[in-house]
Amino acid sequence: MKRITYFIIVVVGLVVAASTAAVACNFTFNYEQIEAPLGTVGEIGIRVEKTHNQCVLSSTDLYEIALEGGQILGETEWVEVDRNVYEKWIAVSLSMQGEGRLVISKFCTKEGYEEGVLPITITPPVDESPWEAAMSGDYPFDAPSGATVVSVTGSPLLEDEGLRIGDTGVRLPENVEEAYQLPLEVRLFTATRDGDVVPLLLVGDGLFLRFDHLTSV
Repeated sequence: MKRITYFIIVVVGLVVAASTAAVACNFTFNYEQIEAPLGTVGEIGIRVEKTHNQCVLSSTDLYEIALEGGQILGETEWVEVDRNVYEKWIAVSLSMQGEGRLVISKFCTKEGYEEGVLPITITPPVDESPWEAAMSGDYPFDAPSGATVVSVTGSPLLEDEGLRIGDTGVRLPENVEEAYQLPLEVRLFTATRDGDVVPLLLVGDGLFLRFDHLTSV
């Protein structure tokens, strides 16, 4: 994949990077920490320096990347930028107000488990932000081509089939209910085309949860 270039908001107010050292791998982020408003979208760069000349990991795909308090919208492939130094860029959306973190980890037979952690603080949304627009009933992104976008408000009900708000029910990605605490009142945006209804965005107090990057509608 090429570097991702479609971000609508740049993460601001950040301190440029430090590394989290491990025994066999040095993990480096392009920020030391992140503090940005709910709904912010931007890029985070990750570098891995392998300190063992004969690494037992068979592939860079064995590194695990997890984001707490946000969503990964897309990512590049790992690229070797120097001898035993690999780089990846990920597109993130900050989706839940509070404390979060980006974690890269690996497990190998030589050193066992190692990880690097980037602390993230998601602050309240700012004026004229995508969150504010969505809460007012305006979908803040481009609608899928040929689809009708509508929204519904109410109390979210999680069922085996997915999420239901009033008469509107949609399937959600796995583990959403485990990763996010849903507010008592939310607004759900959906897209409909040829009879198919898919979720696009779920917003509420302290929540900005996107699904548009997952839909094929």
